[in-house]
Amino acid sequence: MHFCDTHIHLYTPDSEEAADARVVASDVAGIRYLIQPGVRVADWSGMLTLSDRHSQVYAAPGLHPMYADQWNEDAAVLLRELVRHPKVVAIGEIGLDAAAESSIKVQEKVLRAQLQIALDEKIPVMLHCRHKNGFLLDILHELQVGSRIGGVWHGFSASLPFARQVVAQGFCVGIGPILLRDNVRKLLATVADLPASALVLETDLPDMARMPTDLLKVARKVAALRGISLQQTAQLTTANARRLFHKLQDNNR
Repeated sequence: MHFCDTHIHLYTPDSEEAADARVVASDVAGIRYLIQPGVRVADWSGMLTLSDRHSQVYAAPGLHPMYADQWNEDAAVLLRELVRHPKVVAIGEIGLDAAAESSIKVQEKVLRAQLQIALDEKIPVMLHCRHKNGFLLDILHELQVGSRIGGVWHGFSASLPFARQVVAQGFCVGIGPILLRDNVRKLLATVADLPASALVLETDLPDMARMPTDLLKVARKVAALRGISLQQTAQLTTANARRLFHKLQDNNR
């Protein structure tokens, strides 16, 4: 029974030891694939180093909309080089965030630039969105991102009707610890009713989870909502991740 965490921030510049410990804890729990999304340009090198050190760790370098002001030609050149690395499986996490200091206009420019690299290099994307769902979906539809390369709408918490629009465009939805909150309502129906092929699991550690094994708590909740076993949940969500992130390697250690 193997799991994939499609969104876990393992690397921190001030503590590589903590990253290695998180990888070990994941491995013990049966989490065989760990995908690190990028946030800042300065993180990308460390993420790749960690990926090279551990067979089960992969990277998705990208510039988070909270740091859109870091985007420049040098960042664009570097990102285009990095996506050709064998352990880079996506570009992320990229998107729009209404709470960011950068204007939405600037964020959109940076988002479109990163989407274009992903389209050119035929690599999927990890999407971050806060209070700009419709606008982001319109951009993705315009560029046909879902049908051309696919991706994950990370940290999904919206309604079932919106989820169906996201999936119809060709994206998976990332189900994480939001599902475990006492006040969650809409997401329960989303997880229960969406096609099984649309679901992937994530922790968004350390922002949304305290430890890598919290992924299993999310998986158990998904299993209960869909009326299937934990093993079936592991199989289907990991298969979805491997289908989307085609660089994920066989990992039967």
